[in-house]
Amino acid sequence: MKHIVIIGGGLSGLAAAYELQKTHPNYTWELVEKEEKLGGKFETVKRDGFLIEKGPDSFLARKPAGVELVNELGLADNLVANATGRSYIYHQKALHPIPEGSVMGIPTNKQALLASTLVSEIGKARALQEPNIPKNTTKEDQSIGDFFEVRFGKELVKTLIEPLLSGIYAGDIYKMSLRATFPQFEQTVAKHGSLMDGLQQNQKNTTGTKGTIGAFRTLTDGLETLPKAIEQALPSQNLHTNKQATQVLKKGSSYEVSFENGDKISADGVIIAATHDVLVDLLADATTEPFANQPLTTLATVSLAYNENDVPILPDGTGYLVARTAPYKTTACTWVQKKWPHMVPKDKMLLRGFVGKAGETWLEEASDEAIVSAVLNDYAEIMDIESAPLFYEVSRMKSAMPQYLVTHQARLKQLKKNINADYPGVYFAGMSYQGVGIPDCIAGAKSAVNELTDFLKEV
Repeated sequence: MKHIVIIGGGLSGLAAAYELQKTHPNYTWELVEKEEKLGGKFETVKRDGFLIEKGPDSFLARKPAGVELVNELGLADNLVANATGRSYIYHQKALHPIPEGSVMGIPTNKQALLASTLVSEIGKARALQEPNIPKNTTKEDQSIGDFFEVRFGKELVKTLIEPLLSGIYAGDIYKMSLRATFPQFEQTVAKHGSLMDGLQQNQKNTTGTKGTIGAFRTLTDGLETLPKAIEQALPSQNLHTNKQATQVLKKGSSYEVSFENGDKISADGVIIAATHDVLVDLLADATTEPFANQPLTTLATVSLAYNENDVPILPDGTGYLVARTAPYKTTACTWVQKKWPHMVPKDKMLLRGFVGKAGETWLEEASDEAIVSAVLNDYAEIMDIESAPLFYEVSRMKSAMPQYLVTHQARLKQLKKNINADYPGVYFAGMSYQGVGIPDCIAGAKSAVNELTDFLKEV
């Protein structure tokens, strides 16, 4: 009977265990997690009638893996779609609505762009030349920023596209790989010759405007319900917490996993379900060299609760973003009472701020009070909020967000090749590889299980 060790008890590890249990009940397995609890970054706090997410708050419905797993776990009736509404970008001391018809910050409606207060007349004129810009013919990967700057000009990229696209990865769009993050944009240009014209044909993807489709889903009792439901569906005797793996060593045709407390476990196969820094620590340096120096960004969220009457009237919408190059600590704020009304009591408000940018390290040492103070300073300027919150909740995620740098796909291909050669029977899953969203992590975990079980069948 084959025995498998899954290293990592976040969503990727739990999803891998669930898939393995479901598809190969004849295999034995165990999951090990270094922290005291399973579930990774997921944490939902219920306080004074508020539902506060300290980790992920939603997932994209159009990527099927998330909804499919929710349905399998019997949670379909608990799914909630986000309320739609306009989003804003804070620029030059004002909140500007994102132009109607924008797709991830990319304008598709020429009249809406011309009417926008966000971009200067010169910037608009340059952006409207996009349909006449020749197709990109390079065979090499390039940065998101460089790609969009060629097509729309620097001003539109800095004021409209960067706040949306850099916010997803908390990264620098002039370092992030286009093909590893948003390959559909390059493909649209190749097919239609123009992004504006090509994206206009699929208006369901518009983001942050009045016509936005409710693209995101959460669960009525909080998103922490998802990893907890997976955990409850698994045999508890197979789940081990407070158990940190330190090395995966090849022993003939099998493996030996060593732990900080001196324990060792033999396995026929291993799935490392964690960010790439864990993979680098567990395997030989030469094997993991393609990902050895990949950065991870530290993030924080700050949720501030208010009485509705204590806050100035906000514009009609669900929140705003700020360019990462702007002189603010926050990069975005969700007006939770508008986007997720079931999370906030009547006559109350919940502002969820996002803090953390690629290359910054101050969050790693800052106290909760210092982080809250920085957020309040931003809010005083951006939303004219001077009153103290009823309470706050701070969540910091150290080295949490991987950065998909240019040539990411080539390095990922080399990493897989190295591991297949040096550690046949070892596979990986997690945010560092093929998507940072919840559906991406679930799909990656299922793929790792399928690859491992196919390998074991061949052996």
